[in-house]
Amino acid sequence: MKKIYSIILGFALAFSSISSKAQTAAMGYDFIDCAGNPQSLFADLDAGKALIIEYFMTSCSPCITAGATLEIMKADLMAEFPGMIKSYAFGYSDTYNCTTINNWVTANGITSIPADSGALQVAYYGGMGMPTIVILGGGTAHTVLGAPYLAYATSDTTIMAADIRNFLNGTGIKENNLISKINLFPNPSNEQVKLTFELKEVSDVKIELFDISGRLISIIADRKKSLGEIVETINTNLYSEGAYLVKINANGNISQQKLNIIH
Repeated sequence: MKKIYSIILGFALAFSSISSKAQTAAMGYDFIDCAGNPQSLFADLDAGKALIIEYFMTSCSPCITAGATLEIMKADLMAEFPGMIKSYAFGYSDTYNCTTINNWVTANGITSIPADSGALQVAYYGGMGMPTIVILGGGTAHTVLGAPYLAYATSDTTIMAADIRNFLNGTGIKENNLISKINLFPNPSNEQVKLTFELKEVSDVKIELFDISGRLISIIADRKKSLGEIVETINTNLYSEGAYLVKINANGNISQQKLNIIH
């Protein structure tokens, strides 16, 4: 099946290193879905919609679990925001054909729009574990809401739904206006994780760690920082195993990244 790729500026130059970096901007992608209909992710985003995209392997049981949980989350959001939610299920590999994709979504009760040939997108978003789930918000920007979710925890939908609601309600604080190139490594972590990001100007920066329920666990940093690359170390051995959210606030500009702690 012929695909037409619309890729953000600079993607080709960065292709060799993108798998290690969290993306903050959506990748444009025009294609024919597995029902034979033309689709454009940027057109969806330009219409102000929120997109839920799951990249899956047919042999991956967590992909089935993720798909079922996303169906529940999606149903609630669609009832709350009619016409503003759209979801896709992409086969992660270009070796999958539409017969395989359609059989998988039908067998597992997935109502997302089925599509094949997701390998380029998976590489762009850094997906190394399946499923990879990406939540996008449109309007004047094509933004990754939160961060790409690599592999899956049921509790992830709490963060996803909150990000989508904040975006569609217009209550999300300015996202990534000052903050860019955010990375947590290693993630998952069992001892220490290095948080790096760049500031576009001198800012009052607060870095906080929240648990999955939204409870503040720790303030990692709270001070003025210069423009350029910022590096902070989080001692993950101080916290219980589980999923957390690292929140960076620079002069009211918010960015969030998921952190998995293992012991």
